[in-house]
Amino acid sequence: MHQRVREEIELLKRQFPDLQHGDQLDWVLIPELVLPAGRFNKERTKLLFRIPVGYPQTGPDNFFVDVDLRLKDGSNPPAFNPNRDSSSGPAPTSGDWGWFSWHPQAWRPAATIEGGDNLLGFVRAINLCLRGEESA
Repeated sequence: MHQRVREEIELLKRQFPDLQHGDQLDWVLIPELVLPAGRFNKERTKLLFRIPVGYPQTGPDNFFVDVDLRLKDGSNPPAFNPNRDSSSGPAPTSGDWGWFSWHPQAWRPAATIEGGDNLLGFVRAINLCLRGEESA
Protein backbone atom coordinates (compact mmCIF):
# COMPACT_ATOMS: atom_id res chain seq x y z
CA MET A 1 0.00 0.00 0.00
CA HIS A 2 2.70 2.50 0.94
CA GLN A 3 4.31 2.52 -2.50
CA ARG A 4 0.97 3.23 -4.17
CA VAL A 5 0.13 5.97 -1.65
CA ARG A 6 3.56 7.54 -2.23
CA GLU A 7 2.92 7.55 -5.97
CA GLU A 8 -0.54 9.05 -5.51
CA ILE A 9 0.83 11.74 -3.19
CA GLU A 10 3.42 12.60 -5.86
CA LEU A 11 0.56 12.91 -8.35
CA LEU A 12 -1.23 15.30 -5.97
CA LYS A 13 1.96 17.33 -5.47
CA ARG A 14 1.95 18.21 -9.17
CA GLN A 15 -1.18 20.29 -8.52
CA PHE A 16 -0.49 21.17 -4.89
CA PRO A 17 3.30 21.56 -4.45
CA ASP A 18 2.93 22.69 -0.81
CA LEU A 19 1.11 19.48 0.13
CA GLN A 20 2.12 17.84 3.41
CA HIS A 21 1.47 14.29 4.58
CA GLY A 22 1.82 12.12 7.63
CA ASP A 23 5.00 10.16 8.24
CA GLN A 24 2.95 6.98 7.97
CA LEU A 25 1.23 8.24 4.79
CA ASP A 26 -2.07 8.21 6.67
CA TRP A 27 -3.18 11.79 5.99
CA VAL A 28 -2.78 14.59 3.46
CA LEU A 29 -2.86 18.35 4.10
CA ILE A 30 -3.23 20.91 1.32
CA PRO A 31 -2.38 24.23 3.03
CA GLU A 32 -4.30 26.47 0.61
CA LEU A 33 -7.17 25.07 -1.40
CA VAL A 34 -8.84 27.72 -3.56
CA LEU A 35 -12.57 27.80 -2.83
CA PRO A 36 -15.35 28.44 -5.36
CA ALA A 37 -15.63 32.18 -6.04
CA GLY A 38 -18.45 33.94 -4.21
CA ARG A 39 -19.72 30.90 -2.27
CA PHE A 40 -17.84 31.17 1.03
CA ASN A 41 -16.68 33.80 3.52
CA LYS A 42 -13.08 33.33 2.36
CA GLU A 43 -11.17 32.57 -0.80
CA ARG A 44 -9.01 29.70 0.52
CA THR A 45 -9.01 27.05 3.22
CA LYS A 46 -6.75 24.33 4.49
CA LEU A 47 -7.88 20.88 3.35
CA LEU A 48 -7.06 17.79 5.38
CA PHE A 49 -8.16 14.19 4.91
CA ARG A 50 -7.25 10.78 6.23
CA ILE A 51 -6.00 7.92 4.10
CA PRO A 52 -7.73 4.91 5.62
CA VAL A 53 -6.22 1.58 6.55
CA GLY A 54 -7.00 -0.70 3.63
CA TYR A 55 -6.45 1.99 1.01
CA PRO A 56 -6.96 1.81 -1.98
CA GLN A 57 -9.69 -0.81 -1.55
CA THR A 58 -11.15 1.40 1.18
CA GLY A 59 -11.54 4.96 -0.03
CA PRO A 60 -11.16 8.18 1.95
CA ASP A 61 -14.26 9.46 3.73
CA ASN A 62 -15.05 12.95 5.08
CA PHE A 63 -12.63 15.88 4.98
CA PHE A 64 -11.49 18.72 7.22
CA VAL A 65 -11.29 22.46 6.49
CA ASP A 66 -10.81 25.66 8.50
CA VAL A 67 -13.28 25.69 11.39
CA ASP A 68 -14.41 29.22 10.52
CA LEU A 69 -15.46 28.36 6.96
CA ARG A 70 -19.00 29.60 6.33
CA LEU A 71 -21.20 30.36 3.36
CA LYS A 72 -21.31 33.99 2.23
CA ASP A 73 -24.49 34.58 4.26
CA GLY A 74 -22.72 33.42 7.46
CA SER A 75 -24.49 30.05 7.72
CA ASN A 76 -22.80 26.67 7.92
CA PRO A 77 -22.40 24.85 4.61
CA PRO A 78 -24.52 21.68 4.23
CA ALA A 79 -23.03 18.67 6.07
CA PHE A 80 -20.43 20.88 7.85
CA ASN A 81 -19.56 20.25 11.49
CA PRO A 82 -17.52 22.92 13.34
CA ASN A 83 -15.36 20.55 15.41
CA ARG A 84 -12.32 18.37 14.86
CA ASP A 85 -13.90 14.98 15.63
CA SER A 86 -15.33 13.48 12.44
CA SER A 87 -17.17 10.19 12.10
CA SER A 88 -13.93 8.84 10.59
CA GLY A 89 -11.92 9.92 13.63
CA PRO A 90 -10.39 13.17 14.88
CA ALA A 91 -8.33 15.46 12.68
CA PRO A 92 -4.88 13.86 12.50
CA THR A 93 -3.02 17.18 12.90
CA SER A 94 -3.25 19.99 15.40
CA GLY A 95 -5.25 23.09 14.63
CA ASP A 96 -8.81 24.36 14.56
CA TRP A 97 -10.71 22.14 12.18
CA GLY A 98 -14.26 21.67 11.02
CA TRP A 99 -15.28 18.73 8.89
CA PHE A 100 -17.70 17.80 6.16
CA SER A 101 -19.70 14.63 6.57
CA TRP A 102 -19.16 13.73 2.95
CA HIS A 103 -18.77 10.39 1.28
CA PRO A 104 -17.78 9.80 -2.35
CA GLN A 105 -20.76 8.46 -4.27
CA ALA A 106 -18.67 5.52 -5.45
CA TRP A 107 -15.12 4.30 -4.92
CA ARG A 108 -13.68 2.05 -7.59
CA PRO A 109 -9.90 1.69 -7.43
CA ALA A 110 -8.02 -0.25 -10.08
CA ALA A 111 -4.70 -2.05 -10.28
CA THR A 112 -3.18 1.07 -11.83
CA ILE A 113 -3.53 4.53 -10.30
CA GLU A 114 -4.82 6.04 -13.54
CA GLY A 115 -7.26 3.17 -14.14
CA GLY A 116 -9.61 3.93 -11.27
CA ASP A 117 -10.28 6.15 -8.29
CA ASN A 118 -7.29 7.73 -6.57
CA LEU A 119 -6.41 10.59 -4.21
CA LEU A 120 -6.35 13.19 -6.96
CA GLY A 121 -9.85 12.16 -7.98
CA PHE A 122 -10.91 12.37 -4.34
CA VAL A 123 -9.70 15.99 -4.14
CA ARG A 124 -11.51 16.78 -7.39
CA ALA A 125 -14.70 15.32 -5.93
CA ILE A 126 -14.20 17.45 -2.78
CA ASN A 127 -14.13 20.48 -5.07
CA LEU A 128 -17.49 19.41 -6.49
CA CYS A 129 -18.83 19.10 -2.95
CA LEU A 130 -17.55 22.57 -2.05
CA ARG A 131 -19.24 23.99 -5.14
CA GLY A 132 -22.49 22.35 -4.03
CA GLU A 133 -22.56 20.05 -7.05
CA GLU A 134 -22.22 16.72 -5.26
CA SER A 135 -24.18 15.91 -2.14
CA ALA A 136 -22.93 14.19 0.96
